[in-house]
Amino acid sequence: MTTLQGPIWSAAGLDIAAGRYPLAVERHVMRMADLLVPGVTTVTPHARYYALHALIADEAEQRGLSSAETQELLRRTEVALAAVSWTHEHSHVGLPRAHGTDALARRLRAGHVDVAEASQPGKDGYVQNSWGFWFPYFASEVTLGVLAAKGVPTPGPASDAGAVRAGLDDLLDLARRPELVVDDLRQHTHLCVCAGGDSPDGRWLAQLLCATTEADPRSRAGTRRETIRLITRIMQTHQVSDVTADLAPVIAFGDFVTSDRVTRGLAATSAWRGVILRNYNVGAWRRLWSWLVEQVNGLTPADAVADSFADSLPDVTVQAFLDQLPATRTPSGTPAPAEQQLRGSDLVLPLRELSVLAVNARRVDELAGHVRDAFLGDRRGIDLAPEWTARRFTEAAPTSLRDFARRLTADLLLRAQRVALAKARRRADGTLWLPTRLQERGGLLFKTSAEGRADVGLRLDQLTTVLAGAGVVARVEGTWQVTSAGEALLG
Repeated sequence: MTTLQGPIWSAAGLDIAAGRYPLAVERHVMRMADLLVPGVTTVTPHARYYALHALIADEAEQRGLSSAETQELLRRTEVALAAVSWTHEHSHVGLPRAHGTDALARRLRAGHVDVAEASQPGKDGYVQNSWGFWFPYFASEVTLGVLAAKGVPTPGPASDAGAVRAGLDDLLDLARRPELVVDDLRQHTHLCVCAGGDSPDGRWLAQLLCATTEADPRSRAGTRRETIRLITRIMQTHQVSDVTADLAPVIAFGDFVTSDRVTRGLAATSAWRGVILRNYNVGAWRRLWSWLVEQVNGLTPADAVADSFADSLPDVTVQAFLDQLPATRTPSGTPAPAEQQLRGSDLVLPLRELSVLAVNARRVDELAGHVRDAFLGDRRGIDLAPEWTARRFTEAAPTSLRDFARRLTADLLLRAQRVALAKARRRADGTLWLPTRLQERGGLLFKTSAEGRADVGLRLDQLTTVLAGAGVVARVEGTWQVTSAGEALLG
């Protein structure tokens, strides 16, 4: 029998942590992005890490390395790649810095890197995870067939050891060195994250990404190829500097993608139009919620937040508000850029985003076919989705816009509470983890931090930088252009 002697204090009962996606409006857009860009995610911006991990998988298999030995080799090789890339100025080509570069910056500025020390996971190393940056790329590498779905890097069916060794074998030599001297690394710029397009490993990955003309458009490879053909066609016909900002309006609005000889024949075109239009709904809710949380200073009555929203709006009926919004269809019947027009206006944020929600909700009755399917998704009529939003505006049409805002604030506060409670988890020690930045006690609100308001990533930026690293596209004088190699692959 166990006897407890004396009092003992329990752990704190509630752990309130900053949660992600407080309104849970992002699911459909994120799911569609995964379907339309398989093999690339928002955390996989570099082509060369696909090749590096394939190289490690082949090396580990050839040498019969243990899991711990494979981990160490992978981390040392990633340190070498980051160090080489730091010595080579490539910001003009539009690629982000190599992973871990910021953590290594102090050592790199000092002119040398102790590889064993820098490659140790933890606060003093280049990465926290013992597998380096493999995990963010793992699912994408399995999707592409670069690696097998195993617990250690293992060559997949599409791996090409000859290509990755021809391009990156020198990294293994650098990784074995006890110290990397920055001045010496300037002789190895062919290993930089930006140099894959001119290397066998980049050409191999480009072929995987772009698939072949025989790929079934309904397969993951076929869908990815269609997405790549869609964005590269726009790059050939439009000036694209900021990928998502410049591509999204061309896809979502007007008649270019439905009339162009290339894009009109792609099944992915309709899906992308619907998804990008839906993302305006998602972004509007995120911005509006972020603004509402900003109104909470100290202990703040929920009614005061609702009043702040109401006071930012004109004193008109909902119908009068709806009547003055821009048109959502062009004379030819294609989507007009109403959301884009409103986002570029000087309206105060609550009025602007409420306007975006309203014009976006009109599209429920205006879109058709695959575009409408991609816009609405499989879960029709759920809270805060376009159909729900359209219904709320219609029901409230004769009432005051300011009263509508107060009711909407109450709805959003309840929604955020439900989402946080649905995500809450009881830990092994009996404490409760609650992911939320906004708490309510007896009608009073307080926040632990501000909410983000950025749009949900569509993976187009990351897809472009991966394609650039594989030599399919290139940034020339500030704009993205398709290379001759890319044109040959895409037809």
